[in-house]
Amino acid sequence: MVKPEPTISSCRGGDFDALLPLLDQEFIFGKGRKLSLQQRFPGVLDRKHPQNILLASVGGGIASALATKAFAWTTPQRGWRAAMIGMVYTRPGLRGQGTASALMRATQTRLAQAGCDFAVLWTSRPDFYTRLGWSGLDCGMLGSVRVASADASAPAMPAPSSAIDWIETLRARHAPERAGRSEATYSSLLPPAQRLELLRGDSACAILGSNDGNAYLFDILGDEAELPALWSRLATRYPALYLNLQRGSPAERFLSGRTEIEWQAQRLAMWLPLSATARAAPFADWYIPFLDRI
Repeated sequence: MVKPEPTISSCRGGDFDALLPLLDQEFIFGKGRKLSLQQRFPGVLDRKHPQNILLASVGGGIASALATKAFAWTTPQRGWRAAMIGMVYTRPGLRGQGTASALMRATQTRLAQAGCDFAVLWTSRPDFYTRLGWSGLDCGMLGSVRVASADASAPAMPAPSSAIDWIETLRARHAPERAGRSEATYSSLLPPAQRLELLRGDSACAILGSNDGNAYLFDILGDEAELPALWSRLATRYPALYLNLQRGSPAERFLSGRTEIEWQAQRLAMWLPLSATARAAPFADWYIPFLDRI
């Protein structure tokens, strides 16, 4: 029996209402997490403007889906047009039938036709994407540390959305390679974090997600001279802290000598050149902070 070819289309309002519970069950509630993806990524999952979500349908029903997020990537040499791909989903009963592959190929074609230079995603299943032309190149480092004497009485910190202009000024000064952000970016909340927090110094800051005593560093930037003071506050605030850093960055160089932190190389980022110019892009050296990801 010949399998029917999936129909590829952009998401519409009615599709969105049917899709969101499927995504939440797959990525959030089915894993014992809280907060819907729509709350976590308001700039990506917008019912009024769902065209960045693409669907593969079989027999009139949703078989696979994914979300894209267009962004500008700035480097000292030039600017790039780019897109992230995330929330790649296939109904359990339809997995292994090629619908996700067909959807990814169609998405890659659409992004290239729209003028994107490259696409990026993060996955723990690299083999699937390698077959579709993606390359695994990740300069991220994950550090983890547990603190027996964390200050449980520390007052809650403000959300980063309270200081967007100040943070953007720091980024322009200290992040020569950076993804463009919107106001919604400063509300993005990767699982399993349930709250975004801003630890602010005079000219440096850390943006974190927290959840039941655990904290996840989403971004850190600013004056290198302030890193020791920033770290002393971080290291005593949370019982468990997970540090997501770019290998060779000022923060990673400073913290790599701390014997209490266990480190491992990340293997999540995958890149796909879409324009002729991007085929020579230094993807192995580029790092997109967790705050910017989907």
